[in-house]
Amino acid sequence: MALALAVHWTAADNAMALPRYTAQYGQDCRLCHVNPTGGGLRNAYATQVLVPTELAGGTGRPSTGDVAGVALPVDVTFGADLRTLAWMQEGGPSMLLAMQGDVYVGIAAPGDIQIYAEMGPHEAEVFGLAYGIIPHGYLKAGRFTPDYGWRFDDHRQFSRRYLFTPDGIDEPHALLGEGVEAGIAVGGLSATTSVIQGGAEIGDAWAARALMRREVGALRVGVGSSVWQRGVGAGGRRAAGAFWYASAGPWAWLGEIDETRGDGRRGRLVTQEVTLDVQRGLALRAVYGFQDPDRELQSGARYRVGAGVAWFARPGMGLQAMASHWRVDQGLDVADSDHNDAELVVHFLY
Repeated sequence: MALALAVHWTAADNAMALPRYTAQYGQDCRLCHVNPTGGGLRNAYATQVLVPTELAGGTGRPSTGDVAGVALPVDVTFGADLRTLAWMQEGGPSMLLAMQGDVYVGIAAPGDIQIYAEMGPHEAEVFGLAYGIIPHGYLKAGRFTPDYGWRFDDHRQFSRRYLFTPDGIDEPHALLGEGVEAGIAVGGLSATTSVIQGGAEIGDAWAARALMRREVGALRVGVGSSVWQRGVGAGGRRAAGAFWYASAGPWAWLGEIDETRGDGRRGRLVTQEVTLDVQRGLALRAVYGFQDPDRELQSGARYRVGAGVAWFARPGMGLQAMASHWRVDQGLDVADSDHNDAELVVHFLY
């Protein structure tokens, strides 16, 4: 079990984002990230303005954006995410491991063209972006993860961990593929569609996602839906569902419900996160997850309830501490048992 967890965490989806900022600001992922679907390299506005002046608890030396003082014909941006995990399970194993070590490069060329590369020990995303070809939108081509639901930074949120396999061992880097993606953002509506060549293991895939955002006084709300089909026939798998957010003042609530199909199973996932900003850079978090691998059979189920803190201590450093209780209804698809665990994640970012 400990080895499986180590493999899962080390291969964790390294392109995660903080969806609660979408709820708090009523904006899409392009507010902070070069990748329009979120995660990875942060843009100049995020690193030089938003993070040091609003999100982080302390101040840091601002970046000048220079590359060794050399004038370049294009804008080149670098970034990195380094995460170390300390994890302990009641009556079970404990571990300390480097769960993420990614380096990002973004090149903005004339004509609203960008080249993006995200390189890590277990996966790589490399793609080009073109703005203006699609009115109010973009065109992406290369190797990337399709846009689907929320991309939580918590690697154990059920909407990612159990999306395509009932045991949660499916390595997220296997979700990558070569393809194209188109996206638009008009007013409060943002939508994407992707076509992916997934290779022999998962087959060709396609995905679509749409989110509508609105503000009613001090209340910000958003409702969306997404679908992701991998392969066809007996070996095909599909995830589809709805996701939403609501925020007011220091509170933010995000949720997602997914219906999954694959290997003759029809499953359900529920993921919830509530955060409360108690001061600048410091937020309390509560999470809930539910998984039923097969709603037509009593093959087991998992429940997770967790609470903790997320502390953005400095513009380049964050800490996340969580304690969770797992309740398990054992069955053919669920073999683990009830337990408590705790984790501490140290995150260096630029």
